[in-house]
Amino acid sequence: MCIACEVVRINGMLCHETGCPEAWKDYARECAWCGADYRPTYREQNCCSTECAEAYYGLPEGSVDPADYAA
Repeated sequence: MCIACEVVRINGMLCHETGCPEAWKDYARECAWCGADYRPTYREQNCCSTECAEAYYGLPEGSVDPADYAA
């Protein structure tokens, strides 16, 4: 399940070790621009798509790398 920590099972559910640097991957977030739920592809991601990131940060169209948002 995780290469960064010792995975444990609590009440039959797989869990990351406390302080695991990869635990953020398991939780959905709300997009800062449109409010849709999404799973981030990198730790600091706060928008669900390139379009939302460009709108949220006021960047010109095509300035955000789509590879950052690939699932």
